[in-house]
Amino acid sequence: MFYTFTNKNKLQTPTGSYINKTLLEKSNIPRITVKGINNGVDSLSSCKSEKIVFFSNFISVSFLGSVFYHPYKASIDMKVHALIPLNIELNKYIANFLIPIIKNNIAFSSYGNQLSSTDLAQLTLILPIDEKGEPNWEYMQKYIKQKFTLQVKQIIKYFK
Repeated sequence: MFYTFTNKNKLQTPTGSYINKTLLEKSNIPRITVKGINNGVDSLSSCKSEKIVFFSNFISVSFLGSVFYHPYKASIDMKVHALIPLNIELNKYIANFLIPIIKNNIAFSSYGNQLSSTDLAQLTLILPIDEKGEPNWEYMQKYIKQKFTLQVKQIIKYFK
């Protein structure tokens, strides 16, 4: 369901890399760290190091359990994992459906019980499926759109 690769005979999700802060330069590219606030964005920076890793349109999952959607290009720090769905273009609706499910599945994460890229690759997410047994992305998108529309109506009603 998500992009994975095999490293040392273990299935893993993509992970960022450590870049010394002294090598980072100001830019317009968000740097995602393990922070649980501000969508995990630590700074707007980049560098010329070959070790820096960039992703676009992905869900970040930190080793401590914070989960955020990033529709933009960003670099990710070490111990931040990138979930990139296969066979579907991720959007805010599908991401907002997946994020609470992912959070529920990694609730065990803590500093003493860190989520690794191999742990994340082994998670099983229970999702709605279509008639072919594949994740029903259309249903997930429609469901969240409906929730957003209802929320907007409630806010407008409240302010009236």
